[in-house]
This record gives sequence, C-alpha cells and structure tokens, in this order.
Amino acid sequence: MSSTTLNALSLPQKQQPTVGASVHALLVAGRDLVSAIWFTAFAPAAVSAEAKTVFQEAEELRAFASTFQRTDPGFASDLFAAADRHESGAV
Repeated sequence: MSSTTLNALSLPQKQQPTVGASVHALLVAGRDLVSAIWFTAFAPAAVSAEAKTVFQEAEELRAFASTFQRTDPGFASDLFAAADRHESGAV
C-alpha cells in the first residue's frame, strides 16, 4: 500500500460584497449627496444678520423637497424625513 501527501497553498479568495453591504454603501452615498445638495442650495453667501429658526430651516427643506415630488418621490420622502428629524432635534 502507498500513500501520497499533497501540500497545497491556499490563497485567500476575494469576498463578494453582501447585499446588506451594498445597501449600506448606497445609503451612505445618498446621505452625502443630500448633505451636498442641502449645503449648495441653502448655504448663505454671507452670514445673515438674522439667524433662521429650526422651523424656518425645516420649511425651506420641505419646499426644496416638494420640487422633487413628481420626478423622484423616494428622494423627496427622504428630504421630508430629514426636515422632520431636524425640526424635532433628533439630528
């Protein structure tokens, strides 16, 4: 009887991203996009003499969100939710 021994090198395989990781990456990218849009749309060119209230800021975001209601209702919903969170102080 004979035996054979095989020594093999096992290289690590590149792991495929999971669906959850992909969704998380999309959510993070979406959050960054919303932040960039918010800053671009509502950043003051110069510091105003009168500071806006939280309610006024939330209303401005809601007005901005309403412009997307017909073309991208999911994005508009996200903006409305962000305005609600901002107004409630849960930021």
